[in-house]
Amino acid sequence: MTSQRHHHTLLTEQTNNNTRQKRICDLLRHLPTFMFRFLRLLSFVFFLLPAFVVFLYHYFACDRIAVYYGLKGAIGENGERMWLSRHYLDMYGSRTHVNGNKNKKPVVIFLTGGAWIIGYRMWGCLLARALVPFGILVIIPDYRNFPKVNIKGMVDDVDMSIQWVLDHVEEYGGDGKRVVLVGQSAGAHIGGVVVAKKVLDWIRQQQHQQQQSYQRGQGDNEEDCRHLKSTYSPQQLCGFITTSSPHNLVTMRSVFHRHGLSASVQRSIFGGISGSNDYDDDLNDDTIKSVATGDDMDVFEAWSPYHLVKKCQSEYITLISEGNTNRNNNDNKSIDQLKEIFPKLCVIHGTADKTVPVEEAIEFLSLLSNLQIPALSKMYPGWSHTDPILEKPMLGNHLYHRDIYEMVRLWTGGSDTVSDEGLGFCNGNIECNSEHKSEIAEIIGIV
Repeated sequence: MTSQRHHHTLLTEQTNNNTRQKRICDLLRHLPTFMFRFLRLLSFVFFLLPAFVVFLYHYFACDRIAVYYGLKGAIGENGERMWLSRHYLDMYGSRTHVNGNKNKKPVVIFLTGGAWIIGYRMWGCLLARALVPFGILVIIPDYRNFPKVNIKGMVDDVDMSIQWVLDHVEEYGGDGKRVVLVGQSAGAHIGGVVVAKKVLDWIRQQQHQQQQSYQRGQGDNEEDCRHLKSTYSPQQLCGFITTSSPHNLVTMRSVFHRHGLSASVQRSIFGGISGSNDYDDDLNDDTIKSVATGDDMDVFEAWSPYHLVKKCQSEYITLISEGNTNRNNNDNKSIDQLKEIFPKLCVIHGTADKTVPVEEAIEFLSLLSNLQIPALSKMYPGWSHTDPILEKPMLGNHLYHRDIYEMVRLWTGGSDTVSDEGLGFCNGNIECNSEHKSEIAEIIGIV
C-alpha cells in the first residue's frame, strides 16, 4: 500500500511538472509576438512615465494595507513563502473617516484585469484613490495568473477572497452587508464566472434539500454538488458591475488569437487540464477527450459567463419543475424568480474597445433580458478597453469612477432620491434597452 501511494505521488508530481512545462512552452512558442507587444507596451509606459510616477506615489503613500486572505496552512505545503504568495489583498480607506463619520462603510471589491497573465492588485489604485475620500472601503484582491494556474485556480482565488471579505471586512470598518463586486476585463470575466457558479451552487443546494425532503434523507452529499468551496450566497453581494468583460469565450476565441493568445495558449488557460488542486469537478472524460481532439467548444463554455448564465436557467427550470411536481402544484415557483437569486447587475463597456468588442456587452445584455434578469448598462462612446481605469482617469476624466460611486450608493442604500435612469444608466428590461442598443449599434457600425 505504501509503495502504491509513493508511486502515485511520483506520478502526480511528474504530471504537474509536465503540465507546467507545457504551459511555459506554449508561451515561449509565441515569444516573438509577446516581445513585440511588450516593447510596444514599454513605449506606452515611457510616454506616460510622469503620470505613472504620480500613480506609484499614491499607491505607496495612500491609506492602504496589505492583508493575507489565503489559507494559513497552504503556504507551508508547497514551500512558498508568505511574502511570495498571490493570496494578498490591498485594502484602501480603513483608516480614513470622512467628516469624522465612523459608521461602517460600503465596500467595493475590485477585480483587476491583465489578460489572465499579468493581473496585479496595484492596477486598481486609481479607482481606490477616487472612491476612498467619499467614504467607500475599496478592496483589491490579488489572484494567481497563468501559467502558474489555469482559470480554475484564478476563480478559486477570487472566490476565496470574496469569502474572506464577507467574513472579516467589519474588522476593518466595512459593512459586510453592503458589498459590491466590480471587475474590469479579465477580472470582470472571473467575477462573472464566480457569480454564475455561486448561483448554480445555490440552485444545486435547493435541489439537494428537495432530494433530502422527498427521499427521506437519501441523496448526494451537498458538498459534492458545489462548484466552489465558499459558503456565501450570491444574494450577499449587493451588486456586480462588469466592465469591458469578455462574456462569451466561444465568440472571443478569434479575437484573442488576433491579440496574441494562440489556440494552444487559450486551451491551456481555459481548458481546465492542469496539475494537482486545479482539476475542475465539471470536467469529465468527454470534455477531456474534446480538448485532445481540438473540438473543445464545451471547455470554453464551461468558463464563459454567457453560457453559465444559460446553464443557471436550465438548472433552475429543472429545480422548479421537480419542486412543483412534488408539491402537487402548491406554492409553485416561477422561472421569473431566477432574477432574485442573482445580485443586481450592471454592464459597462466602451464603444471603441478593440480588445473586447462592445458586441460582447450587447449580446450579454440581450441574454439577460431574454431570461428576465434585470441589468443596468452604460456604454461610453469612443472609449477604449483601458480608458475607464487608466487613460481617462490620468487625464482627469473620472466619469467611470463617478458611475461606480453612484451605483454603490444606489445599491447599498446611500441614495434614496436618484434612480438608475437619473444616473444615465439604461435598464435592460425596459424600452430604453432597445433604443440604447440601436444607438450603440449605429456607433460601432452594425447597422
